[in-house]
Amino acid sequence: MSAQDLLAPEAMLAASAVRTGLSDFGDPGFREGLDRLLSDIRALDLPEAFAQATAFRIGQFLDARAMAVDGLRRHGEVRSTPIRQPLIIAGLVRSGTTALHQLLSLDPQFQGPEHWLTVAPMPRPPRDRWQDIPQYRAVADAIAAFVASAPEMLDDHMMSAEGIEESLFILATGFASNMWPSMWPVPRYDLWYRDRDDSDSYRWLADVLRLIGKGDDRRWLLKNPTDLFSLGEVLNVFPDAMIVQTHRDPVEAMPSICNLILAAQRVFAGDRADPVAIGEREAEMWAMALDRAERVRAGSGNRFFDIEFRDFTRDQLGTVKRLYDHFGLTLDASTEAAMQAWLDAHPRRATAGPRYRPEDFGLTADGLRERFADYRARRGYA
Repeated sequence: MSAQDLLAPEAMLAASAVRTGLSDFGDPGFREGLDRLLSDIRALDLPEAFAQATAFRIGQFLDARAMAVDGLRRHGEVRSTPIRQPLIIAGLVRSGTTALHQLLSLDPQFQGPEHWLTVAPMPRPPRDRWQDIPQYRAVADAIAAFVASAPEMLDDHMMSAEGIEESLFILATGFASNMWPSMWPVPRYDLWYRDRDDSDSYRWLADVLRLIGKGDDRRWLLKNPTDLFSLGEVLNVFPDAMIVQTHRDPVEAMPSICNLILAAQRVFAGDRADPVAIGEREAEMWAMALDRAERVRAGSGNRFFDIEFRDFTRDQLGTVKRLYDHFGLTLDASTEAAMQAWLDAHPRRATAGPRYRPEDFGLTADGLRERFADYRARRGYA
């Protein structure tokens, strides 16, 4: 089968149905995003190996969508379950969101979507049964093989089947998501995605969370940097959410963000990944996200807690305690001890200086200062 045929929407859906035995993908509205995405990817004319990798990756999300639709059909009562005051971490990529997410996930008062359950959505089974579940074992084996081939990824991304995962992975199964422009250069899809109302994506996220958390009434802990871009829609669906926004000077963060995206695109698109195009896209995207978030915050009565990256890296546990105080949460002694143990096991690595330069991605420090001038002035970076 040619790459063009392999990546045709009907072929992708048929292949997913064969793998899962499920042919119902739910509300057909997701097809607009899927069709646009695959059209842009086919236009890249990827070599066969990259086309196969692309089909595998997108196929995983189609499979997850079909499993979620099936689970919601069989457990339809969960749709009426309220999601009350979720704690949502959003912030510029590379501003400490991952470490904060990992720390807070150690608190048993929270539940979050484990990675393997974003790949195979179902009501969360008891922890001592996971090894008996084929979907869990498949995800764990795949991650182990990946980490064995690239052990540095474990330090950078803290990957595990049982670990808490970004809500981005569930949102991506709706096929209107920032994940896709982060993995392939898909400019027409990207323009469509950035110009749409994302409320349907967050309603889908809420339903999949309800499925995963069936019978569990703990508060949800969620994290997705791109929530800043759609903060209005986030609050439409989760109106009483408690938002933690992390902050870092974009002039410092942007080269590292671009390098992360370049690495992802090279895996799936090879030499079609263009560092200069990535630099322009990411700088534009995150400037829009920060401006949108500020407009939503200015007109919202919702509660926000701001964390500066430099403050968090200087005193991580102290920052967590201030977060708990702000939202009226209780941090018990055993959880605090678990957090300290995690910090001791994951010391922040010292760096001699910036690893990447704006110029590596067609950017300049002065240009970034100008593009993010309003945000930098608000945060005291200017």
